[in-house]
Amino acid sequence: MKFYFLIFLSFILFSCSKKTNSDSKTLESKTLDSTVKKSAEQKTSASDSYQAGFHLTHNIEVDSVDGKPVKFYIENKNCDSLAIAFYYGKFRPTDDNLTAKLLELSYTNDKNLRPFYRWILDKTIEIADGALAELPGVPARKYAEKFPEELFNFLDADTSKTRYLYWTDIISYSGFYENDDYNKPKLIRKKMEAEMIKNSSIKLQNRIAKFTSDCFPDVNKIDQ
Repeated sequence: MKFYFLIFLSFILFSCSKKTNSDSKTLESKTLDSTVKKSAEQKTSASDSYQAGFHLTHNIEVDSVDGKPVKFYIENKNCDSLAIAFYYGKFRPTDDNLTAKLLELSYTNDKNLRPFYRWILDKTIEIADGALAELPGVPARKYAEKFPEELFNFLDADTSKTRYLYWTDIISYSGFYENDDYNKPKLIRKKMEAEMIKNSSIKLQNRIAKFTSDCFPDVNKIDQ
């Protein structure tokens, strides 16, 4: 009889121990899930913060770029996935190769997607500081050289002229090609001007001269 009682007691103790361990694991699991969820929310919040001034709803039928709803670009089968991630605030530009690749899209020959990619470049220029400011200058210059009329229409759309200053400043800061001589801004202007004139009408010649002068003045802006 005593033997059966000991067996029964052992069974009860074992069951209690198993339940305690199970409850403990459940609590740990819930705590872990909560921690992971909180971490994800914090990361999303941090990621979205750089878009604070973009005035986005992240509703592709409400937000628009160049007069078209973002849906027009997002649902294009050729739209770059990184560009889509940028729009949704899931990819923040930094001084890395992915960002460089993203900004290079701005001067694509795809006229349907180019406005969306240019918008991304423009927004990156807006938030560029520190190391990030080293990346947008060359794409901005290449876009200006390749599509000067588009650029001027885009810049003119901002009546405050802030966009114009952003673009000329970033090209002045980081728009140098590898074979450019920093100490010879006149030569750089001449090359840039020739490219822009080649890709536009003669009526823009004076404006191009002014733009290139603002991009590469005789005394560089970063030295002032």
